[in-house]
Amino acid sequence: MRVTNKMLSNNFLRDMRTNLTNMSRIQGQMTSGKQITKASDDPFKSSRIMQMYSDIDSNKQYNSNIKNSMNFLDTTDTALSHAGNVVGRIEELLVSAGNGTYGSEQRQAIKDEINQRIQEVSQILNTSFDGKYVFGGTDGTSKPTQTGKDAGGNDELICSTKVVGKPMAGGMTYSGTTVGLGATFDISLNGGATMPVNISVTTPPTTEGIISGKTTMNEAAAILQESINKSIPSANAVTVTATNDGRFNITPSGTVTFSDSSVIPPAKPTTAAKDLGLIQGPDMLLVEVSQGVTMDYNITASQVISYGTGANENLMKLLGNITKHLDSKPEISAGTPNPNYAEDIKALTTADLEGIQKVTTNILKLRSEAGAKQNRMESAETRNEDQNFDMTEILSATEDIDITEKTMEYATMQTVYMASLQTSAKVLQPSLLDYLR
Repeated sequence: MRVTNKMLSNNFLRDMRTNLTNMSRIQGQMTSGKQITKASDDPFKSSRIMQMYSDIDSNKQYNSNIKNSMNFLDTTDTALSHAGNVVGRIEELLVSAGNGTYGSEQRQAIKDEINQRIQEVSQILNTSFDGKYVFGGTDGTSKPTQTGKDAGGNDELICSTKVVGKPMAGGMTYSGTTVGLGATFDISLNGGATMPVNISVTTPPTTEGIISGKTTMNEAAAILQESINKSIPSANAVTVTATNDGRFNITPSGTVTFSDSSVIPPAKPTTAAKDLGLIQGPDMLLVEVSQGVTMDYNITASQVISYGTGANENLMKLLGNITKHLDSKPEISAGTPNPNYAEDIKALTTADLEGIQKVTTNILKLRSEAGAKQNRMESAETRNEDQNFDMTEILSATEDIDITEKTMEYATMQTVYMASLQTSAKVLQPSLLDYLR
């Protein structure tokens, strides 16, 4: 094959462009500090780098979740500490109320302070953090507690209870127990009178049709409201409202129970609220601390108020009993002795004092639970920081250049380029005169 001068020239120019391109690529890597400046440089590495950036961003969000949850738990622990101090003060007052020399005036003074302590307990349980009520559960925008006046004019603590509906096809199910369509159950508030409530599920099921075949939560709430008002006349009105998250909010209520009224006596109704697809448990706040791992990080007002499993082991009832017993007088009226006076005074240092001590124990248990959650959060934070460090290191190894290596490559490319320029001077050394000889 004949090699012409044109071929020599084209080959030389092509090689020069290649050398300049390589030199430009290395120069760009050195100025940016990155091995890849665009996806076409290395599609596989580009995909891996983008995935690593996504993972690191997610990890930073997990870290933010953990820190916010830890701050939330700090606020919770501080509030529980204050609640423990208040309950401890009430315990001291009950111990002093047992003094045989105390009369009605001294006990009245104790009752006045306890009324203030009831207000303080409500204020503590309404503690807020970052615009949400700490003890409010999933409904952080509504006050979990409030105070009112009982029939005797004493302060009382009022806590709202939420009941969750879970409709299923052909019945209601929760924790593996299914209740048949159209079954009748009894509802009881605070251990008082019971009332029948028809609970059924529409077929096909709707997301809200859970009581008497109604198709909206508001209609279902109205059924409950009407049944409660008819069956339990009370000076303290009971309000049932439907919330946006598919729950019934019953206020006030210390204990809401459902039982199966279709059983034949003397069989004892055993169907619990949870078996009807209705839950009145604590609303736990969940946070994702790593991929696929969630943790709960709150304590609810109901956990503080319900200090035992019994229907009467309720802080609202206990405080009401204490103020009632402190109100007891030796005489109902002039010349008419009070037959319950001795028992009321005795209850202050027996049942009431024992109840307050159980409340203290419960608060300590909740504080230890909050502390355990905080310890777990701290461990999650440590793991999160380690993961972030590892992923950043892997990203750096994939994306960043070795400056020493690139400096040597650049120096080599400069040498090659200079050699190419020197070669160009000798590519076509013969002139036209050489061909005319």
